[in-house]
Amino acid sequence: MKKTNDYLRNFVTIFFVQKTTIFAVAVTIIAGSFLFALLYPPIYAATCSVILKGSISLKNPESIEEMPTDISKMKENDIYSEIEIIKANVVAENTVDDLVKRGELFDGFPTEEDRRVAVGKVMEAVLPTINPRTDTINIQATWNNPEKAKILLETVVEQYFNYRSEIFKPREAEAFFAEQLKNFSNELEEKEYELMQLTKTSKTPDSLMKIRNNMTNVNDLERQLLALKQEYFDQKYRVALMEKDLKSDETTYFSYLGDPQINDMSGMVMEIVRQRNIAARTFHPKSKKIQNYNKQIAAAFSSFKDEVGKYIVSEKVKLDNITKKIEFIEGKINQIRTENMDLYESSTRGKMLARQISVLEDSYTTFTKRLEEAKISNNYKTNNLFTVSLLTRPEALRSPVFPNKKRVMLLGLLGGILCGIAAGFTMEFFNHTFKTPEDVENNTDMLYIFSIPE
Repeated sequence: MKKTNDYLRNFVTIFFVQKTTIFAVAVTIIAGSFLFALLYPPIYAATCSVILKGSISLKNPESIEEMPTDISKMKENDIYSEIEIIKANVVAENTVDDLVKRGELFDGFPTEEDRRVAVGKVMEAVLPTINPRTDTINIQATWNNPEKAKILLETVVEQYFNYRSEIFKPREAEAFFAEQLKNFSNELEEKEYELMQLTKTSKTPDSLMKIRNNMTNVNDLERQLLALKQEYFDQKYRVALMEKDLKSDETTYFSYLGDPQINDMSGMVMEIVRQRNIAARTFHPKSKKIQNYNKQIAAAFSSFKDEVGKYIVSEKVKLDNITKKIEFIEGKINQIRTENMDLYESSTRGKMLARQISVLEDSYTTFTKRLEEAKISNNYKTNNLFTVSLLTRPEALRSPVFPNKKRVMLLGLLGGILCGIAAGFTMEFFNHTFKTPEDVENNTDMLYIFSIPE
């Protein structure tokens, strides 16, 4: 009877046997995390928030004749439109120009390439987000210095307000929304054309239905393939048996073939043999009559085997045809499976394009409405649709947002310990030597008597 291992003792034993590996892995990971936390350049952030409020008259395009006035209500599209304005490259460019003038960004006059790179960094550093269930937008700017992050955010907010005041002037707003509509229209045309080309490439408007049909065809083909393979092995065995019997010195009449012509020839040979055997009861084996019978039997057997040989050749042709059918069906199955993979990729790409088109259509509808409102504002001298105010001033966070030293060190400490233990136990797992008396008894069914210490 096998003895039960002491798992606690095994655990402690493995821990001490592999302590070097465990310690090395743990120290490496912990040291790496500490070095990363201490040496990686810290990233600081400055934050502020703006609030959108509807406090002015809004003309209703659908009933402009009545010219109703009511306080506008903020919608999700309005907030997202403001976020797009904050993220606009014009705001980033104006921010860079302002920082250059104040000497906050470059020591000298930057080249066009330096300016372009700086604009890209500013656009990456500024992150506007919606504050859930409110009409406020949080704006965050990150930089390698808290004071510079604060200066950057103050400049971005200032340029955002300036740019917004420009685009929401009636004439400028109309031009801005018209330009955006043109861009959305072009993007919609591109995505719709891409979707149409994708449909043409896949040759089906519904890739999933085509995939299901293909899978049905594959199932049918696999059933046919299974039947053909069974037929192939039966035919191969049949041909091998005929060739073996044909080469055999024993008398074989191939009655199992079932071919009428071979059966007739077999019956003829058997009849001559029967007549020879009857004559052999009366005549001597070396008599002329018996010798004539033997010659007839030999000639009949020769013709009979020639006919059997031709039959075997025709059966081999059938075997080759079955092989070709198997190869054709296997190729067809592989072709359908490859087509299914292409159709799946097309379906995934089509869904992504459909989502993009839906988003573009929503944006197009929103900016169409804004363009109509801007035109109404031009005609009827109305004010802005809604106003934006600074809710909280830009303030820099004194602790870096990345990396979080405490979290990185804690995760490095825990990860190092866990990975070290895992590495030690993994090495012990692949060490297949006997380690305990129980291992000897459990794996060899032999009694453990004593051991020699190292």
